[in-house]
Amino acid sequence: PSNEEAVTNSKTKGGCCASWKKFFLYDCGRKDVQAFYFNQVGRSILFISFMFLSLGVLQLAYQSAGCPQNENGSYINCGEKVYGMLPSDILAMMALVGGLSTAAFMPYAGAIVDFSDHRLTFGRVCAVLLVLTNVAQIFIFPSTWFAMVIAQSFIAASTFMANSMVMWSYVNAPSDHVLHGITASGRLWETIGMLGFFVVVGVVQFTSGWDSVSVARFSQALASVVGGVGLFLAYKRYEPVKAVKTLESGKSLYIAGIVEIAKTAASLWKTEPSAFVFLMASIFNEAAISSFTNLSITYLAEQLQMSSTSIVIFIMINFVTNPLGVLIHRYVARKLGHKKNYLLCVAYTLLITAFLIAFVYDPSHAKIAFLFSVIYGIAYGWYYPSSNGYFVSIVPQEKVTELWGFNSFCSVSLSWAPPAIFIALNQGTGSLRLGLVGTCIFLFVGLCIAVFIPEVGVAKGTDEEQGVKGQVAARSPHFKLPNHTQSIKASAAAAAANST
Repeated sequence: PSNEEAVTNSKTKGGCCASWKKFFLYDCGRKDVQAFYFNQVGRSILFISFMFLSLGVLQLAYQSAGCPQNENGSYINCGEKVYGMLPSDILAMMALVGGLSTAAFMPYAGAIVDFSDHRLTFGRVCAVLLVLTNVAQIFIFPSTWFAMVIAQSFIAASTFMANSMVMWSYVNAPSDHVLHGITASGRLWETIGMLGFFVVVGVVQFTSGWDSVSVARFSQALASVVGGVGLFLAYKRYEPVKAVKTLESGKSLYIAGIVEIAKTAASLWKTEPSAFVFLMASIFNEAAISSFTNLSITYLAEQLQMSSTSIVIFIMINFVTNPLGVLIHRYVARKLGHKKNYLLCVAYTLLITAFLIAFVYDPSHAKIAFLFSVIYGIAYGWYYPSSNGYFVSIVPQEKVTELWGFNSFCSVSLSWAPPAIFIALNQGTGSLRLGLVGTCIFLFVGLCIAVFIPEVGVAKGTDEEQGVKGQVAARSPHFKLPNHTQSIKASAAAAAANST
């Protein structure tokens, strides 16, 4: 070819490579951005490994209680207790304790990031504890499983949140456009980490013939190595950061964190009533949505007598169908606006949960459950973009970062309550169906509150049309805590839109 053709071909190839680089590794020349991508991969793998751990814990709980096993590997509820609880309450108890410990830890963790010079050290310590907890869980046996439950509930839940908080506090960019590109690529790597890990462990389970406990050991070993390497590479690139706020003399960090939350709530009530009412609704809706995963695993295993392999397939289908919910969000938000989109999504989730409890309750209904996997996949894919997109739309741009921290606190402040209701009703009545009623109650209360969110005159449209490009992260918004105003200015808005 001629020199002119060679130059043209070179530009074409370079443009193609540049496009892919922007898609996967936007602005990756900066060390803090590289750290963000590595952290997203590492933490997502450590997070998703809990799905397999929970199935192993459930198996050991039933075995410890002496419950008989079905031919497909599931266990029958024999009415016996272990450590004072029914086996079907174990995962709910983990969610209960994890929710309480996380909510209690958040003010202190946020204060360390905002009021001290030890952000990097704090993040490193939390990352090490998170990985070590997963390493310890490799040794899950009949004699150790309950200790692993305690470690997961207290240590893993809190340190995962703290690492995520530190990660987001380092996210920054010179412009919203660059910020959106970084967070979109970060979300992509988070998704790759979760799905890649889930597929690898799922294939091992399908082909090896291992029981749930053996698969749990393998998943924790793999997560510890791959996730640990991701976090190591991330913290190797982070730099120390000075405090962004001054701690008053004689005031403890924990008190400072609580005071910041209280000040934000009081100010919000006076200046942004729409955002305040939205966050009050979010307290209930987020509690129901976030706790449903743990509770549904127990429901599938005991109520429907599904095998661990079938439950893994159920979760995988749920993952794959998330994008359908995102598409619904984009269409409805464009046609009806953010508020009606949010209300419809919550109403949809409430309705399908009521239908699940009413019509899918017998082992013979197990095949119908796979249909609900698709239905719930749509719900999860719809809920987080609609919730975070609505939040961003009703908050003034200059306040998004500050209020995003309060949004995060609200999202976990009552996450322990539906599991507590589940345990109380299951212990009192022996009915898992009644146990799930708590999620319906919280969704109903959240929906009723959301109806009264004052209108703020926001134009209809999707997140992209309102200047928020990318996708709203399906799980990560739960962990962006608290203010970090100087270091992540405007990143909350971008992250909020990072999975649409």
